[in-house]
Amino acid sequence: MPLLKLSCANCSAPLQIGEDLERFACSYCGTEQIVERSGGIVWLRKVETAIKAVQRGTDRTAAELALVRLDRELVEAQASKAALIHAANAQFAKANAHRSSIASISFLAAALLFPMVVGLFGRHIREGESLFVWAMVSLGTPLAVYYSIKAPTRVDIQQPLAEIDARIAQIEEDIGLSRAVLDAPQT
Repeated sequence: MPLLKLSCANCSAPLQIGEDLERFACSYCGTEQIVERSGGIVWLRKVETAIKAVQRGTDRTAAELALVRLDRELVEAQASKAALIHAANAQFAKANAHRSSIASISFLAAALLFPMVVGLFGRHIREGESLFVWAMVSLGTPLAVYYSIKAPTRVDIQQPLAEIDARIAQIEEDIGLSRAVLDAPQT
């Protein structure tokens, strides 16, 4: 079996290795090395250098996969934030509309019932007074009803909103880290 004469990749000590050898440790410095062959050329590479190259490749693959997942999580988090805000606004609008509709009904009732009341008691009310009383009842009743109904308050969404914002910030930070791994120069 022919021996190949090479130099250690770490300490440059002269080495003689067999053609079938794939991995060994230098007898001078103890560095583990891999024998690489390509196109009739044979050279040595430190095992730790090879491991680092594999690790960089693994890190890049993991970053690429993480970006896909993180982009999806970011869209989901932003959608849940929008849904939370929309639901709170819709609940407030519904409560406010309910309050306004009750006030409108009371205005309509006052406007329709007043002529009946004036017809029944019209003999006792002078004409100028009836117009004034009609205006006061028609306007005052709905206002009184409107203000007697508790004004709707906005649902407190600060805590869940803060949690979603924190999650979005974490996802964006993770995206930045993954992009940094992909943008790093390959050595």
